[in-house]
Amino acid sequence: STGARVIDLRGRTVMPGLCDAHVHVMAGSADLAALDGWSPYYQAAKAGQIMAGMLKRGFTTVRDTGGGDWGLQLAVEHGLIAGPRLIQGGPVLSPTGGHADFRGPGASGVDPCACCTGLGRIVDGVPEMLRACRDAIRRHAGHIKLVISGGVSSEHDPITAMQFSADEIRAAVEEAESAEIYVTAHGHPARAIKRALKLGV
Repeated sequence: STGARVIDLRGRTVMPGLCDAHVHVMAGSADLAALDGWSPYYQAAKAGQIMAGMLKRGFTTVRDTGGGDWGLQLAVEHGLIAGPRLIQGGPVLSPTGGHADFRGPGASGVDPCACCTGLGRIVDGVPEMLRACRDAIRRHAGHIKLVISGGVSSEHDPITAMQFSADEIRAAVEEAESAEIYVTAHGHPARAIKRALKLGV
């Protein structure tokens, strides 16, 4: 039509925005244990840089499965940082000694403050699981993430180790379903994955 803007795209490719269903925008270092000691301001700036890179590579929606939070989600929505639409679940939930417990054996104590910069939150038992899930939901989580086995990025637990009891997993699933969201999980051995599926993950 008259006055329409014409963009010549000959020799180029037009495609819809990409979606990545498993990212960790707060993982600004491969040394995940070191993240616990970072300033939250530094980590947020680093996450902004990571998200801008995702957007430049064509990703317009990403699902953060451990670490990203409502603050980064709002920063993108309000145009404060350039990045893809962020679907976040808050910190990944881990039992003591689990895949997201990056403390060395000589460490003691847990500081579960709202501004902690690590990727995980340590929860033990059904009451703590309920509180952690409800807290994530209060902070606009689109899902809950559990670690149900060991992994390669945690040096203190075997990759085949089973993590969380059936009651703890079931409690997370019930809380998520009540809020009309879902539970996703990190898991390696088939027995951990099968158990989680039976429990509603």
